[in-house]
Amino acid sequence: MELMLLYVVFLLVSGTSANKITDESYNSMPPLFHMDDYDRCMSLADKTLYCSITVQLSPLGSNNSTIWNIIEKVSSNPKNYRHDRLRHRICVPESCPFLSTNLTLFKNNPNFLKERLSECYSQKYANLELSGTVTETECETKEPLYSIDKWDIFVAALYAAILLLIIFATFYEGLARYKSKEKYDAITTTKFGSVISCFSIVKNWKRLGGKTNNIDVKPLKCMNGIRSYNIIAVVLSHTYLLTFIIPTVNPIFLESVTDKPFYMLVLNGTVVIQTYFLIAGWLLSYNFFVLIEKQREVKLHYVFLAFINRYIRLTPCLALVIAFNTSWIYHLGSGPFWEKLVGDEYRNCRKNWWTNILYINNYYDFQHTCMLQTWYLGADTQLFFLSLIIMTLIWKFKKYLKVILGISLAIGFIVPGVINYIYDYDIIVRYYPEPLYRLMVEVDEFSLMYVTAHTNIGGYVVGMIFGYIYYMYKDYNFFNKKSYIVIWWIIIFGLPLAIIFVAYPFYHGYEYSRIGAAIYTAVGRNLFALAVAIAIFGCTQKIGWFLRSCVIWPPLQILGRITYCVYLVHFPLIRMRIGSKRTPSYVSVYNLLIYTLLDLFVAYIFGLLLCLFVEMPTSAIQKLIIPTTKTKPNNANKMKMTDVAVITNDSQISKIIDNCCCKKKPINPKCCTARSGEYN
Repeated sequence: MELMLLYVVFLLVSGTSANKITDESYNSMPPLFHMDDYDRCMSLADKTLYCSITVQLSPLGSNNSTIWNIIEKVSSNPKNYRHDRLRHRICVPESCPFLSTNLTLFKNNPNFLKERLSECYSQKYANLELSGTVTETECETKEPLYSIDKWDIFVAALYAAILLLIIFATFYEGLARYKSKEKYDAITTTKFGSVISCFSIVKNWKRLGGKTNNIDVKPLKCMNGIRSYNIIAVVLSHTYLLTFIIPTVNPIFLESVTDKPFYMLVLNGTVVIQTYFLIAGWLLSYNFFVLIEKQREVKLHYVFLAFINRYIRLTPCLALVIAFNTSWIYHLGSGPFWEKLVGDEYRNCRKNWWTNILYINNYYDFQHTCMLQTWYLGADTQLFFLSLIIMTLIWKFKKYLKVILGISLAIGFIVPGVINYIYDYDIIVRYYPEPLYRLMVEVDEFSLMYVTAHTNIGGYVVGMIFGYIYYMYKDYNFFNKKSYIVIWWIIIFGLPLAIIFVAYPFYHGYEYSRIGAAIYTAVGRNLFALAVAIAIFGCTQKIGWFLRSCVIWPPLQILGRITYCVYLVHFPLIRMRIGSKRTPSYVSVYNLLIYTLLDLFVAYIFGLLLCLFVEMPTSAIQKLIIPTTKTKPNNANKMKMTDVAVITNDSQISKIIDNCCCKKKPINPKCCTARSGEYN
């Protein structure tokens, strides 16, 4: 939340600083980006040949060319684009008219086309004492590269079948609502009725907006608010990322963003993803400690079922979005950027869709990954499995609980630092123009340090530790002194902002050491997770004033529950929006804000549909297939067994057992009968 508040300040103080190169000198260079009219070129029928090319410039003769010296000076700074590599999109018959007589030959011979285009560009820039060599070409003709095939038809039929099922189920369950309660129950409790009712939009809409009165769950509802604010930051970063992989009218905007400290909220604010790892670890840990309190012995099949349960809950939505990316996403638009943004995604998903289904996409062939944003799902699933092993060890060896969690936390700090030191990686992931233009997938620090599970262990374990702390002390008032509350405020604002803004000197000549980079990598993201964990714990303790009000705001409870679906759909939607553009973007803070709000709005619409049509029916059927397990109550006490609704890491409510009178000493000595004023 604090990041979003400061982002408003970031919008107000934005601007560009003076460049070392004068504006006159900068503008004297050949245009880095150029675009011919795409639709005009596509209307040329047999003469259509629209090419995206990369032109490598070099000086003619000696290197004394004034323009070349400027190009070298600007391009030598990694904060800038390589201005000796022009990225142009041209209509060949119009940009190089003397080539129009041999278009058929060029279409069938890309190498010959490169040679002739190189001649064309060398002639064009001869007056600047420059020559141009075309190194990359990707051309379009009137005929589409891919046509509708059997897989596309199958996906369309699948979507249609789901829609018809939803419509039928909604009418089936909806008509039953007009009958008496007894008849309604009789209709919806049969095998057929109970299953078909899971797909009713009316029923799922009420479930989505449902509330719980359980005292154990209410303090954790702040997590849904934090999820909602986090998805805003995620969409902002991805809008920013995809905006800069296409040509811009003002490339100097991106080249100068590191000159303003507040831009670090975007450039180094990617650590907010640790919040999701933290929440997932917290909820897994809390659920397990509640379960451990009731079970007398370790049963490994619980661990297996927990993983299968999670896989079933996540995969249907993911599979349907992947199916769209492997089929209709390519056929729903066109444009000069369509092949780069949508075509590449289409090809990558056709090739590597299976890695997403197995949740290994963050490790396997990452340069050709399908649905880039789902690296998090892969890492989270892998850490979920690792955490199940850790919790099983705690279940087996309860007296070593703190030792096991402590060792796990130490591993979470040590592993990323050691890896960063061994491979001598940079101190931060640098979002410079050239890596951004290639979607960051070729940057080692991003693909090997940011998206992997083993470098994100720390945030997940911090969540597990705080899940245990919350389980043990949720009824204890920690903040009983004003000084503690002041310290809490300092930590939750000061620590995350320090982690983010410390990156500013790293962009401005700071000579970091190998060991310094390893230390920052080891502690940076983990301290950020720690600060967020402390913030959440404070909210559960009912402190935080306006901050707590912002994260428990009732509408955010609904928005937080559909965050998973929004996360899945937003990236393809941004790709399609930007891919269908016909002109280079003019980038400003205002435009980025408008684009973010637009992308967020559209993503929530489609995310809501995916949630109502797929995610919620899946969870409802899951509860029918996997019934709630209950332990036998202690005969001596004859306590009434109650079900405790516990928030799970997909924002849904699942029921678990709550018999607190175990014969063995529970992990929490106060047990759960505190609600009735007694202790075991």
